[in-house]
Amino acid sequence: MPSSTFERPYVISWNLTYRCNLACEHCYLDAGPRPQVETDNFSDRSELTTQQCFAVIDDIVKFGPESLIILTGGEPLLRRDILEIIRYAAARDLWVVVGTNGVKISENLAGLLKKEGVRGLALSLDALDPERHDTFRQVKGAWQNTVNGAGVLHRAGLPFIVQTTVGRHNVDELREIADFTYEKLGASVWNLYFLVPTGRGQFISDMSPAQYDGVLEDLHFIQKKYAGKMLANAKCAPHYIKTLFEKDDRSPFLKSYTGGAGGCPAGTHYMGIRPNGDVTPCPYLPVFGGNLKTSSLRTIWDTSEVFVNIRRRKSLGDRCGACEFNSTCGGCRARAYGVTGDYMAEDPLCTHQPGTFPAARELKAPEVQYGESATESIQWEADARQRMKQIPAFVRGMVTRSVESHCRKSGIQTVTSAVLEEIRSRMPTPRIFGRKPFN
Repeated sequence: MPSSTFERPYVISWNLTYRCNLACEHCYLDAGPRPQVETDNFSDRSELTTQQCFAVIDDIVKFGPESLIILTGGEPLLRRDILEIIRYAAARDLWVVVGTNGVKISENLAGLLKKEGVRGLALSLDALDPERHDTFRQVKGAWQNTVNGAGVLHRAGLPFIVQTTVGRHNVDELREIADFTYEKLGASVWNLYFLVPTGRGQFISDMSPAQYDGVLEDLHFIQKKYAGKMLANAKCAPHYIKTLFEKDDRSPFLKSYTGGAGGCPAGTHYMGIRPNGDVTPCPYLPVFGGNLKTSSLRTIWDTSEVFVNIRRRKSLGDRCGACEFNSTCGGCRARAYGVTGDYMAEDPLCTHQPGTFPAARELKAPEVQYGESATESIQWEADARQRMKQIPAFVRGMVTRSVESHCRKSGIQTVTSAVLEEIRSRMPTPRIFGRKPFN
């Protein structure tokens, strides 16, 4: 696929620091004071200065205006200049989200984050039992920090999502974790992450591919249970599309990214930046296209070997290359690299045998289209138009088109807030980020 097919990134995950106040055993960045990974692609643990971060933000705005940037780490709130970085990015119309472990969240800090322009945060919950969660995160009290942090963010009016990494420590309670996330923490988005063996994650191998297939079954159940109430996502598991196709080929979750990118947006719609300025198609893939201290974002995106190659989805190896889901899945490139050293190899977590579902080759899954113009073709009331501004710019056009299509089919001539609410209530995805908890 030519670079012109993928003109720019729309979501950028930016690891601002290696510093961390936890010591999570699966950390893909190998963050914290005691690094364990000794390979060359983890050797440079330097961090960009404040002014260099500002320069990166200027570069992002020039090449990918109104992008969503996820400021993470390590623990990004340990950077003394974090509020300056947030303020600078938000003032330039970037949609700023912070990925935090929750340890530093206080009423005062939450208020400051909101004031400076943070649109939402992400918290981690990896077990219902505090001791098991703390063992996984390697710091006592981590579970309580997440729970307390959710309450603080609600009181501050800051939206948040909850993230869970599946492993042997929680595989038997994922449905209960989803219940707790919705009922107790009050989240409306729950992301279930599948382990990628990179960073410290390469030292963990406690579940088989067959067990992960069982997790996909659980996720399908959870998505149906919480349809319209809490959005449950599979992260780093594009092969989930196989489960959806088998269970319900009309599922609203059966979708892929535009341009033939399949089920993973790495290097086509999404990219990562390391603390030292190295750029990668995916934060979990320690293969770099260049460094922002010496190259522009556009140059790296358009011409670097890893970005150009990773878009060649028809050139994937072994089962991924032969699979009938090639154009709608494509496998996890970071996991392929973590296991084989080749990011174009098959995804080793997937158990699917190509040819099992021949009809899937004709599957026309709805496409996730980022960056579509939000041009209005019917009348909108001012309140409804203002409400749409609460949606990230890179998906606003896609949502606008969907809303207007519904109105035309229903004979509605004017989009109102009531129309938007009625549409939202019938969709499988609730309001983005948080909502008021029940307790």
